[in-house]
Amino acid sequence: MKYVFLMIMAVFVSSITVQANGKKRPPISITFHFEAHGLEGRKLSIPVQTALGKKYIERSPAISTNDIIAYHAFVSPHPDGAYGVALQLNKAGALRLRQLSAARKGQYIVCNVNGKVVDMLLIDRVVDGRVITIWRNIDPQFLALVNPILPRIGESKKQWKKRLKEERKRK
Repeated sequence: MKYVFLMIMAVFVSSITVQANGKKRPPISITFHFEAHGLEGRKLSIPVQTALGKKYIERSPAISTNDIIAYHAFVSPHPDGAYGVALQLNKAGALRLRQLSAARKGQYIVCNVNGKVVDMLLIDRVVDGRVITIWRNIDPQFLALVNPILPRIGESKKQWKKRLKEERKRK
């Protein structure tokens, strides 16, 4: 009995390490979720508290951190005084956003940063571009975490590495 339990635990532990592929979890998570339709059940949607009250969003994100290749931070034009960030998407993420925005006009897309709802964007037309913007509620700590992970928009890989090296020297 004891050996059976140990075997089950060994299989369980090994399956966890296989799923992680030896990679450690990234320090940031940026996801964009579309507003859920009324037809979707509880398994496909989750409730979140937004500026417009309680909304249901799709459980699986339309865009995730893996789709983002560069960023640009700016001071938010909203009175809360936080930062905003423009995110450049890769080709696959931009294509997915264009297709989904064509099908979801009039719905909201909810922006989550590290599991916290930070902004909502109304899809009023087809989004035909590679940049999506979060207009508010970005912490300066988030910008410090994203800086070594992603280059700035328009920055080559060589320029990015040089900038990081100079920033480390200043510290």
